[in-house]
Amino acid sequence: MPLITPAMRRAPPQPPTSSPAVGSSSTATLGPQSLPPLPTIPLTPETLGKIKEPVKRIASEEDVEKWKQSTSYSTYLLFLQRVAEACVGKYARLPPPPSPSSTATNPFEKLIQLLHELNSWTDNIEPQAKPQRFGNLAFRDWGQRLSDRIDRLHEELLPERLHAFVPELKGYLGDAWGSFTRIDYGSGHELAFFAWVGFLYRLGFFTEVGKGEEEGETIADEAVEERIGLEIFPLYLLVVWRLQDRYGLEPAGSHGVWGLDDFQFLPYVLGAAQLRTQSSLRPSQIVPLSSHPSILNGQLGSKRDPERLISAPLTLPTSLLVEGGERVVIPNLYLTSLLRIQVLKRGPFHEHSPLLHDIATTVPNWVKVYGGMVKMYCAECLGKKVVVQHFSFGGTGYVWEDRPIVVNAGVALEVGGAGGGGGRGMALGGTRGNMGSMGIPTARVTTTLRGGIGGLPGSMCPGRIPGGGGEGRRDGALGHALGLGPRVGRGGGLGTMPATRAPGVQMSAVPPLRTRAPAASPSSAQATSSDEGKVDDEGKQDS
Repeated sequence: MPLITPAMRRAPPQPPTSSPAVGSSSTATLGPQSLPPLPTIPLTPETLGKIKEPVKRIASEEDVEKWKQSTSYSTYLLFLQRVAEACVGKYARLPPPPSPSSTATNPFEKLIQLLHELNSWTDNIEPQAKPQRFGNLAFRDWGQRLSDRIDRLHEELLPERLHAFVPELKGYLGDAWGSFTRIDYGSGHELAFFAWVGFLYRLGFFTEVGKGEEEGETIADEAVEERIGLEIFPLYLLVVWRLQDRYGLEPAGSHGVWGLDDFQFLPYVLGAAQLRTQSSLRPSQIVPLSSHPSILNGQLGSKRDPERLISAPLTLPTSLLVEGGERVVIPNLYLTSLLRIQVLKRGPFHEHSPLLHDIATTVPNWVKVYGGMVKMYCAECLGKKVVVQHFSFGGTGYVWEDRPIVVNAGVALEVGGAGGGGGRGMALGGTRGNMGSMGIPTARVTTTLRGGIGGLPGSMCPGRIPGGGGEGRRDGALGHALGLGPRVGRGGGLGTMPATRAPGVQMSAVPPLRTRAPAASPSSAQATSSDEGKVDDEGKQDS
């Protein structure tokens, strides 16, 4: 679930007609929202003594739950949302490579120089010519060069006061480009890069905070967060897209056609945030726009390389825009990602990318798209063992907390609700269909609000109001703030349909794998007695 800011949480409920993101309005917009600051990492002797190389700690579903209730999880998610809020209403830009004769001085110039150096390796390391089934083995040569030079890269990037953190930082940068063993790339590698940048940010690399001896300092620099989201991340996309193309990287842990994207996720989060302040380009028009001949064949032409897709100042056809609306932010990472798909894939869009098509045709505005993308990212990336099992934990940046799991959220299955009929909820708050968060038709499971936001434990929510949890939060104001509130004519919970459950039944946060069969009636006891005690082929008694 997306985090709700204190400002949103304390806002009094607004009438449905006055909220900018209410209901299913296609003209709903939402400007940047304030969020709590991030905790810095103080450069104290105690902190320096905790530095250690990060190691993988997530090996089971229980570990995933510990991760989701940890400070590291909430800190990373807060950093992502702060960057997204800094991107609202602003265009992406691709920093040019530095001049060979110039010397980088400020932190951003040094980071841009590092990323361009990595990008140059892709030109220098030729793919192997012999036929290869799964990716090109030359990608391992690229990875070996990174391994050999990663200490030097950090020492040239960081000021001397941060050199002690290199053993911990390099683990995240090393994991950010793909698996050199499997020759694949996925959202877990994207997570590693964003975690690395967040680590640098909290160390005060960009702003020189955290140099003091004080614990409990915070950082909230919107100018830095804007450049991270709109300059550094697009440059990272350029590097990894070129790696994918040059060495034929496989998608890592892909959901196939039911996935959001074969490789990336964060461009859709940041891109939806960029579009949140305008309603001229609706979600329903973004897919037709990405395949419009005037863009694909005219403005892009034969030059459809990653650099062009990310940085091209496209002129949008007016036939797909709503007159009188706000200016559309271009370049935009959401549209860039769709253009990338149109370039790489053939066939009808709704067949090779059904989830993106589903979002475009059912979600009415970008406020809901953004809120839903954050929810989906939490569920399908940060909450999935197949992704986060490769995430590493050190001693200062992202620390593993081996604490007992706190179960304080009931789970209820939505089986209908007041009003009956009508459309079923979509993954991102649309108005028809019955798709789950990965596009697969499922029964929808929601969490009741206890102690946290949207059923999340309080430890996941930075800036949470102490003692402010409980069922009283189900007043619709939270949903209105992000465009995810109850629809007209439907009472109850956040999202689409009210949650119901049998009276007096307390359900656990994790549904059991098996449930007991109902007790046999006297009339059927005789009929089933002859079958009792049967054993299956594996020697296990039927349950």
